Amino acid sequence: MSLRAKVYGTLTLLVLATGGGYLYKVRPAWLTAIAQAKESSSDQGKKEKEAIPVEVAAAKRSEIAAYLSSTANLRALRDVAVSIQTEGIVQKVLVEEGDFVKEGQVLCTLDDKHLQLRLDLAVEKRAQASLQMEKARTRQEKAVAQIGHAKAELSRYEKAAREGLVSDKEVATYRYRLEELDHDQKVAAYETKELQHRTSELETEIAQTKLEIARSQVKAPYDGFVTQRSVNLGQRVRAMDALFNVGAFSPLYADVHLSEKDAGSVRPNQMATIHLGSDETTSVQGKVERISPVVDGASGTIKVTIALSPLKGFRPGAFVRVGIQTDKKADATLIPKRAVVEEDGVNYVYVTGKDSAARTKVKLGYQSEGMVEVLSGVSPGQSVVVAGQGALKEGSKIRILPSNNAQGKPAASLPLRRTAG
Repeated sequence: MSLRAKVYGTLTLLVLATGGGYLYKVRPAWLTAIAQAKESSSDQGKKEKEAIPVEVAAAKRSEIAAYLSSTANLRALRDVAVSIQTEGIVQKVLVEEGDFVKEGQVLCTLDDKHLQLRLDLAVEKRAQASLQMEKARTRQEKAVAQIGHAKAELSRYEKAAREGLVSDKEVATYRYRLEELDHDQKVAAYETKELQHRTSELETEIAQTKLEIARSQVKAPYDGFVTQRSVNLGQRVRAMDALFNVGAFSPLYADVHLSEKDAGSVRPNQMATIHLGSDETTSVQGKVERISPVVDGASGTIKVTIALSPLKGFRPGAFVRVGIQTDKKADATLIPKRAVVEEDGVNYVYVTGKDSAARTKVKLGYQSEGMVEVLSGVSPGQSVVVAGQGALKEGSKIRILPSNNAQGKPAASLPLRRTAG
């Protein structure tokens, strides 16, 4: 490098250094404003970074109830096997599974032609016997009339014989005639009685045949649904074979088993909420129908039967969750259950101030559908942290986030207070 280039370079560095120092001492106001704005933005970001984002909800006054909970499988009011009472070959099958049937409705029929023939023959025999009985009764009545007339004639001839007007032979002839008529009357009476007995036998045979014809028709014992069909057209069946199952579904019953302690708070007609296990958003109201008077020796529980009117989806065998309402408060202080933090068996919530949160011990009461009753520690209108409390400490700075679900989405599960086996 030439000497001239070195000299020019040194002079340039000196000029730049001198100018920069001057500019730093006399820097314009706009440059100072930019620097201050950057510093303020940095401090604000630091403060926001220190504040913990949380969601809050306000404590409110509302109604809440206490429940005992358990599970069960629904059962029908009735579900019985319908059997045939005679034997034969199935001629008609008139219903299918799922059909609703009325009491007395015919479900299927057997071939009854031989029974109809037997019935017709018995009816004909009864008609003949009745005719013969009427003839015998007529002969009996005629014999009785003739006996009366013969007795009068005999009395007259006996009087005439005492006066010597007629011979003893004529009297004997009338006496013999009277005996013949008496015999004829007895024979006619016997025939009448025998034919009456025969007619009664034939009437019994007719009634028996009609009963067998009726038994060849399988009928529904009550209103309900056909839950099972076990017979086919042309099948030969025997007496007492089960051909159908018919169930009555209203009401349905749920049998729950509670401990002796819990069962002590249950009374007949108490309301109950039944949630369908396959769709927990679907529920129906029921009531306590009866309480078993004995304790099951094996489980130590008491059976409580809940009756309910079925809705769509509620059917025998379905798994359900049952909550029996044992108490109700109309004006309780409620907060979302997710606001509660438990530590060492003690419950806490974080109550929010302007920009900080205070940890407060609370005493809880009933719980229902994602909400919990606060007996002490929180007043109606106070805001409590429902999300983000895991990062909080006493006096932590907070930043409240907007939420469309500040009160907490109601749980889909059944409102519970305590669980029974």
